Amino acid sequence: MDESLTEIVRRGANGAWGLGLSEEQCAQLARYADLLVEWNATRMNLTRLTSPRDVAVKHFLDSLALLTTLTPPPGARVLDVGTGAGLPGLVLLIVRPDLRVTLMDGTAKKLQFCRAVADDLGLVNVETVHARAEEAARRVDLTGRFDLVTARAVAPLERLLPWLAPFLAPGGVAVAYKGGGVAEEIAAVRPVARRLGLTLSLPPPLTLPGAEEPTWRQIVLLRKKT
Repeated sequence: MDESLTEIVRRGANGAWGLGLSEEQCAQLARYADLLVEWNATRMNLTRLTSPRDVAVKHFLDSLALLTTLTPPPGARVLDVGTGAGLPGLVLLIVRPDLRVTLMDGTAKKLQFCRAVADDLGLVNVETVHARAEEAARRVDLTGRFDLVTARAVAPLERLLPWLAPFLAPGGVAVAYKGGGVAEEIAAVRPVARRLGLTLSLPPPLTLPGAEEPTWRQIVLLRKKT
């Protein structure tokens, strides 16, 4: 019998990574998956990955990979740039409801979906911003405000860093989700990071548990100097 989405998430997040998701959080992720598949089929193109295993591994566990390398402080202010269907921002909020999450995207309809998920799941501490990162970086109400800025599958690092850096508070961390083969990107971006006052670090890459074939994830951490 095929594993359910909940079983895959539980085995990966708790069994492999020790993240300690509760039954309620697993149920919220299952409901999130239902909404994602429903909206994707009937309202808008949100993802090409809709099978239970793909959603569990390549969306939810992938989003949670951040928590294997970084523990945001309680009540941290989080900005998810290019959030799309709320990944990783809404997944992080489900697992860490103390976080204050702002979801940013240039497509208003995607933010409508994110708001529908948040309302359905009873998630609080979530805001949405309809803007492109390069434009929002000039807004005084957003710059220098966030403890954690995330970007998953948004752009190459060389372009991404100038978009993320303005939003960081002193000591804040930008997180770029990348595949396993990022050596060339990293080499090219080190001078950019120094120019922006960011210290780059690379935790060991990891594989996503539950994937049908090895799927590597590299979490790139960029801390703004205090």
